[in-house]
Amino acid sequence: MDGAMSESSGSTLSISSLRLLVSPIRLVSAAIWQTVEQKVVLDYGLLEEFVFRVTEIVPQILTIRQRAELILGLRARLILELCRSDETAELHVIQPHLDRMQNLRSLWKSESDAEQETSDSHFMGLVQNLLRDPEERMNFFQDVFPGDFGPTYDKAIQTLMWLFLSRLEKLLPNQTLQQVQKESARGPGCLT
Repeated sequence: MDGAMSESSGSTLSISSLRLLVSPIRLVSAAIWQTVEQKVVLDYGLLEEFVFRVTEIVPQILTIRQRAELILGLRARLILELCRSDETAELHVIQPHLDRMQNLRSLWKSESDAEQETSDSHFMGLVQNLLRDPEERMNFFQDVFPGDFGPTYDKAIQTLMWLFLSRLEKLLPNQTLQQVQKESARGPGCLT
């Protein structure tokens, strides 16, 4: 068998078959949702970049606040995940992500946003402390992280991502066979 059908989950299509049947943006959307649903946090940087680029092209897909919360929430969660592991809890690994976060924040910063300034400096200070002190890092991930960045935080990310993906889906054309045929008839023969 070529892997196109799976006995355990009924009739599922292989990726190569899906590529023939589903538009690339819908495949990407499905992969993004699967990543968020399964909490593959180390891929959140890619998700953040995708959301950023799409919302640059179609800014009305999310409000400014929703956009900032989703994009910065994904990046912050990735940074904390990198802080969790001894292998990646190094400034040279995390600094590019902190820089990206600062650049993103500057896009939405208003001049009188003192609360945001406090939040920014608190997060940066937290990350610096986690990198500097392994014992504090261990205590943070045991005691603080589950409450502040656990299921409630994950649910907020999922909710915003679902909103983003469902609105993106509404923007995609859903053409009938007749519409596709009419478009293809304008040019040279498809099979020649």
